[in-house]
Amino acid sequence: MMKKKENFANSRRYSREVHDLIPGGAHTYSKGDDQFPINAPSAITHGKGAHVWDVDGNEFIDCSMGLSSVSIGHGYEPVAQAVADAAFQGTNFQRPALIELEAAKLFLETVQSGDMVKFAKNGSTVVTAAVKLARAFTGRNRVAICREHNFFSFDDWFIVTTPCDRGIPEKTREITTFFSYNNIESVEKLLLDHDHDIACLILEPVKFDPPENNFLHKVAEICKERGVILILDEMVSGFKWSLQGAHNFFGVKADISTWGKGIANGFSACALTGRAEIMELGGIRNEGEDKLFLISTTHGAETTGLAAMNATIKSFVNHNMIQSNWERGSLLKSNLEQVIVKHELQDALKWIGYPCLLVLICRNAEGNTDDAFRTLMMQEMIARGILFQGLFYTTWSHQQAELDHFVMAFDESCAIYKQAIKQGNTHQLLIGRPAKAVFRKKI
Repeated sequence: MMKKKENFANSRRYSREVHDLIPGGAHTYSKGDDQFPINAPSAITHGKGAHVWDVDGNEFIDCSMGLSSVSIGHGYEPVAQAVADAAFQGTNFQRPALIELEAAKLFLETVQSGDMVKFAKNGSTVVTAAVKLARAFTGRNRVAICREHNFFSFDDWFIVTTPCDRGIPEKTREITTFFSYNNIESVEKLLLDHDHDIACLILEPVKFDPPENNFLHKVAEICKERGVILILDEMVSGFKWSLQGAHNFFGVKADISTWGKGIANGFSACALTGRAEIMELGGIRNEGEDKLFLISTTHGAETTGLAAMNATIKSFVNHNMIQSNWERGSLLKSNLEQVIVKHELQDALKWIGYPCLLVLICRNAEGNTDDAFRTLMMQEMIARGILFQGLFYTTWSHQQAELDHFVMAFDESCAIYKQAIKQGNTHQLLIGRPAKAVFRKKI
């Protein structure tokens, strides 16, 4: 039996204070208190590799690694050293830094997707810029987004499609429409009318369910035929399926692609890449043409983020990290599935996704997905030193010791979960309220 984490006094104090100063208590909603069970650490003091420590001194194995932005490990020295070296040489100048050209060449040579690149600091910036380019290039206005993919931008054109639409003009809703992943008919229906006014389709190449029946290739073909820009969002999938992204893994080409999270091992760097004829609309060389104000951010190409990105790319290449991650992730998934069979929970628990990114589906005794049951699993994993939110991102830092610890914790947590299934609810097992969805109408 693993020793359980029970001391969270400082975390409780932190939570009480932080909500008076920061709306939501965090700067990313998915890190908020309402996303975790009551026994979760409220704040992290530091991390090393795949391990993090909270304000009470509790040590955890990190599963989502900064929302999958930390692609190698916390405090990874080659990246940290590159950042320190860049910082001592100056981070922001009146003209572009020399590293901007170096970073552009390295990134485009690595991802092999697009002819030009624009860097920024967060994913929403580059995704909204991609939409702007598509509108300018096609002369159309509307955006078609994949219904099953839960986040593209904090900007109005996307957030208006969620239950959290407060503060957004109702008219904004008219500019965004939907299609469904692996449903080519839903794409064809959008584009039947030649006056559809759709500038672009935007989707992730893959989430957890694989593309079926050449779905991605069919979407690309339809977009090409109808003159619609295909935007593939590699914010999550980039540097996981391959260094060239998931769309290259599946053999499909994008007109524009967006990148972020793991490309700089947790440091702030995102990228927009695309065909030169589209990207050049945001340039200044075509004198006499209307200017498109694409991305203009003071910190978009500050040197430490680009240095982190360059060092991250080189580390991935030098250590063949993608292949290694997939090998360890495959073994982990197999071991976790054996644990589920051991506890006879095949109807209640299921790991889906790919070896590089796994997610656990939690169902109740009736076979329905259930937030209370999902939170119970999170609670029990956290109690056993696993900072778990339902997802496991395999990185270079998750070596055998970390994976063995994860499987042991999951085994013990499944025993508790089995009790909840037998009694038909989580009463007297779940402490506090269930975690809530980020996108919801009411607080």
